[in-house]
Amino acid sequence: MYTLRPAMVDDVDFLMDVVLEATRDQGRPSPEADPDWREGYADWTRRVLADPDDPSVTSVVEVDGRPVGRLRVARHPGSVELCGLQLLPAVQRQGIGTAIIRALQREAAEHGVPLDLGVEHDNPNARRLYERLGFVKYAEDDTEAKLRWSRDGVPTNC
Repeated sequence: MYTLRPAMVDDVDFLMDVVLEATRDQGRPSPEADPDWREGYADWTRRVLADPDDPSVTSVVEVDGRPVGRLRVARHPGSVELCGLQLLPAVQRQGIGTAIIRALQREAAEHGVPLDLGVEHDNPNARRLYERLGFVKYAEDDTEAKLRWSRDGVPTNC
């Protein structure tokens, strides 16, 4: 169905494009409205990919050998954190995102830790997906709700 491979510096343009396409498809404000976004995002992505101390791993999601998405996951001693999942609109609603999240839930359960994520307030489709998969809001800020999934279904406080 899908495969993951580690993102490389050569993937940075694709990683930016998939974020932009997914955001546009959701009808959300495009980060391109900020003229410095593309360069800043590219620089940040290169730094994350090159930093051996960063707890996150960025992957390219592939279907039939072609890139279709971006996944970034951080593994902490007390949690697994889904930092970002974007799929090209052409492959959304085909079960890929659900399968990726279910795999992360299994990983978190095997380690006895929760799976955490943040979802922007202006992204109701993603919020519905996460809630359908058992995530519960435990906090929020001005831009996003903080959601948590735990094996026993009981959210714990941060």
